[in-house]
Amino acid sequence: PAAPPPAAAEAPFPPGMSSATLEGLRCSVVMPPEWDPAKERSLVVILHGNGGTETGMAGSLQFLAEREFVVVAPKSRGLGWDAKDVEAVRRITADLKKRLKVGPARLHAAGFSNGGWNLAPLAFDEALVFTSACWIAAGYKGGSVPKHAKSGMGVLALAGEEDGNRPHAEKTPDLLEGKVRSAMCRLQPGKGHEWPDALMPFYGWWLEVQEGRFEPGRCLPFDWVEDPAAGAAAAKERKTGALEYWWSAKSAGDAAARALQNETLLDPLVQRFGRQCAAWKRDAEAEGAAEAMAAAKVKEVPAVVVYDRKGEAVKVLQGRITPAALAQALRAVAPDKSLPK
Repeated sequence: PAAPPPAAAEAPFPPGMSSATLEGLRCSVVMPPEWDPAKERSLVVILHGNGGTETGMAGSLQFLAEREFVVVAPKSRGLGWDAKDVEAVRRITADLKKRLKVGPARLHAAGFSNGGWNLAPLAFDEALVFTSACWIAAGYKGGSVPKHAKSGMGVLALAGEEDGNRPHAEKTPDLLEGKVRSAMCRLQPGKGHEWPDALMPFYGWWLEVQEGRFEPGRCLPFDWVEDPAAGAAAAKERKTGALEYWWSAKSAGDAAARALQNETLLDPLVQRFGRQCAAWKRDAEAEGAAEAMAAAKVKEVPAVVVYDRKGEAVKVLQGRITPAALAQALRAVAPDKSLPK
């Protein structure tokens, strides 16, 4: 009889959330449901806030496991983080990169509150080569930035609009301009100094963008309204313009579609003017789409149709859409047309 196939290499941690002591620190580890030893995977290392726990942090990012991310949340020895503990996290990360077979451009760092204030020495470590860093309820306040960051690292700051640390989060993109590939800030209305739960779907999608993952139509650069009629009504009520994003699943291998969804829609000026507008998405393969596309004069996807506050289409951009062209079209219909200082 034929010999049985060799047993697959065992995962270093069980599926779901588990506990482990690594480099003297208690850690919570969240693993994806499936383990394939041949596959490279993504790793998010997150530092908790003052008095926080490893289980709390891991639980807050547990949703990422469904998108094939491993989450590791260490617990500092004291209430907050010191240089010795951050050094231990660097060693933990270096070890897990090998044990988990973390692929190139698939290593991410995040820090909440006190963890954010102590994030830079970890996220900007030259040897670890992180792909992204996210300050949550905190912000970047200085520290050397690795050489690879200018072309290979994205930065995000998340905070509540009522958070006292909001100014630091908002200043983060400016402080890192020209030093990292991209940097942006997102705020959650009505939140103080606490975990910005409503921003987590955006964070999850943003992480995938940093890795170069692309799935047409699966994107969160704007707060999409469910349907065009509701979007048009929202634009009228808010006395603003609107944008309609046409996408197709058939564009999965199209460079122009990838560039629009992963880069152009996240461009700082596109965000500045586009987030003032109502926005909705439309599937070019859906029933009735052909007629709607013809009415909007959309001849190819991807496409963005920009409407004025009266609901009249004023610009149709399609195919290869540049950030400058889209920002200009959105600025024309946005209430606040001012450029950043």
